[in-house]
Parts: sequence; structure tokens; C-alpha cells
Amino acid sequence: MMMRVKGPLCAIQAGCCAALASVSAKTATSYDAAGGIAKGLIDIVSMLSALDLSQYTEEGTVCVRLLGVAGIFLFNALMWVLFTKSMHLCSSTLEASAFNTSSNFLFTAVIGKLLFSEHLSWQWFLGSALMVLGLVILHHGSSQTTDQGTGDTQPHSLIRKDVKSKES
Repeated sequence: MMMRVKGPLCAIQAGCCAALASVSAKTATSYDAAGGIAKGLIDIVSMLSALDLSQYTEEGTVCVRLLGVAGIFLFNALMWVLFTKSMHLCSSTLEASAFNTSSNFLFTAVIGKLLFSEHLSWQWFLGSALMVLGLVILHHGSSQTTDQGTGDTQPHSLIRKDVKSKES
């Protein structure tokens, strides 16, 4: 039962890391995006510390852009580690890929809305709902197949069956 949850969870975490890598790329390459984040952070720190730090907006923008470059490498490395682990733990590589891609899509949109005020249309929400529905069907169908004769349930994966037959 725990393996059934760990694989998709690793794939979802990998998708989140991929979304953070794309946000890092946007902050590293877009002066306006980095400037907006830097200004927001400076405003928060100024408010909490009662200091006027508004003259450091340019330096803050450079720091945010440098953190964006570092974030690209960090989050892509984490994404690949988690995605590889999810492929080992999921019942099929298709399931790992679907969870990774869908969570990347969803997290990218949510982070884009929160940080960059990007617009999400009703078509986006409809498409997201269909993706989640497809994931539920995929996960339910790939996690167990029922043997009609005995009623036993067994994990389903063509790749793992091939590997087991070669080892025998």
C-alpha cells in the first residue's frame, strides 16, 4: 500500500520542482519579473524592520536574478532525482510521467498566478479538471488488476514483468 502512494507522491514532487525551475528561469531572464519580486521582498523587509530599503531595489533585482540562475540548476537536479525515483516506485512509467507532467502544469499555473499575476481562463480550469480526472482513472487502473478467476489483486506493470522474466 505504501509503494502505491510513494511513487505518485515522488512524481508530484518532481513536477513541483520542474515548475520551480521554470519560475527560476523566468526570474533569471526577465528583468521586470525579478524587479517585481525584489520590490515585494524589500517592501516586506522594510515594513518588518521599520527601515527604508527602497533605494536597494536595483541590487535586490540583481540578487533575485542570480538566485533564479541557481534555482534553475537546483530545481532541475531535484526534479530528475525525484522523477527517477518515482519511475521505480510507480506501477508503470506512464503513471510516473503523467503525474509529473500534470503536477508541473498545475504548479506552474498557480505559481504564475501568485507571483506574476498571470490570467487563468475557464478553459484552463476545465482542462485541469480533465487532467486530474484522467490521473485518477490512470492511477486506479494501473495500481491493481484483478484476476477474474481467483479475485487476487496484483500490481500491473509490463516493464517489471519483462525484467522478472529475464532474471529467472
